[in-house]
Amino acid sequence: MTLEGSSALAIIIFVLFIIIGLVLSYLYGWKAIKMTGWFGSQVFIASVINLFLCACAIFGWFLYSWNIDEAVFFGGLMLGTVLFMVGEAALIVTLFFRRQKLINAYHNRMDSPVNRND
Repeated sequence: MTLEGSSALAIIIFVLFIIIGLVLSYLYGWKAIKMTGWFGSQVFIASVINLFLCACAIFGWFLYSWNIDEAVFFGGLMLGTVLFMVGEAALIVTLFFRRQKLINAYHNRMDSPVNRND
């Protein structure tokens, strides 16, 4: 089976939706850690956002491909699952390696003269 016509476009949209979900969850985690200084809880929330958006993409793929072909359905399901796992690992690892810089940015913001209550 070759990917022709709307199947190729649907796969591109499916993958782009998962990548956009990863970017949005990373931006949330990055901004929330800088604002609150809490690492673990914000990474968990960013991971749940990524999980939710990937689940929406996989559900959309289910609705699209259910009546087309069984191979397209399971191939897209496998692709979405692998992209989710790789994206989730990349999200957690990236935020973990930037952890100290983000927490230092929080402390610098809290130590600024604007935030002092002296």
